[in-house]
Amino acid sequence: MGQIFDVTFKSLILESPDGVFAQVLFGGPAVLQNVEQPLVRNLRADLLAKCADGTFRQVELQIKNERGIGLRMLDYYVGFQRTLGEHVEQTVLYAGREPLRMEPEYRTPSTQHRFRIINLREMDGSALLASDHWADNEWALLTKTDPDQVIRVVIDKLRTLSGEEQAKAASTLVIIGGILGMEAELERRLKTEMIDLLENKVLGPAILKGLEQGRQEGRQEGRQEGRQESLQEVLRVMVERRFGVPPSWVSAQIAIASPEALNRWILALADGTTVEQVFGPPAR
Repeated sequence: MGQIFDVTFKSLILESPDGVFAQVLFGGPAVLQNVEQPLVRNLRADLLAKCADGTFRQVELQIKNERGIGLRMLDYYVGFQRTLGEHVEQTVLYAGREPLRMEPEYRTPSTQHRFRIINLREMDGSALLASDHWADNEWALLTKTDPDQVIRVVIDKLRTLSGEEQAKAASTLVIIGGILGMEAELERRLKTEMIDLLENKVLGPAILKGLEQGRQEGRQEGRQEGRQESLQEVLRVMVERRFGVPPSWVSAQIAIASPEALNRWILALADGTTVEQVFGPPAR
């Protein structure tokens, strides 16, 4: 997930830890944990919370489909077992523009790991929109609720806020709009309905910066995803031509690798004589 969107989503949850959306994700108020897993890949979960009933829940935030999401969730789960020694209920929260294509499991002939996927784009946002908290209201923009209705409610709510909270709510709104490609419409609405907010010497620049961040991050996400998928396909073809059909552990690594790792493996194919020399030994 893009860093700006990642931080924005986390801030929305932190803003309303006992709100409607916290109930959806955690079953009620929860205490966010800071757990970095002791793995070679140094994975850090987006959100890990200890719920009121004592159970742990993890939430991963996605704005694009990821082929290797199942293996990544299994990696997290194993890491939590090592670190916490507790079962962790896992949820992937999807808010992308594209139709959801990820499956809520990782499966091999000997392993099956399941988790939950919440597709915000198919979620009824009426309860979020009816909430008294602006963070819940802004989550509704990512649901199937009429976006014009959501914008009206959020702008009305912005008028009741002041100072730093008003700036934070407005900036968050326009960054979320970047996920949906609505930056221009949000900017127009703010300029026509809350021109005093944009002209404020302190708040105006923060909101305009949020609009630009939304544009840039949306463009970057598209470029990154296209580059990654192209490199994955090139590497799959090269490995198959060199070694034949690759073992499942190699395919799994390719599916979750960064563009940088994919490039390293493509270069390593020039000298490697076995898949182990190129990709390293399989994890045990």
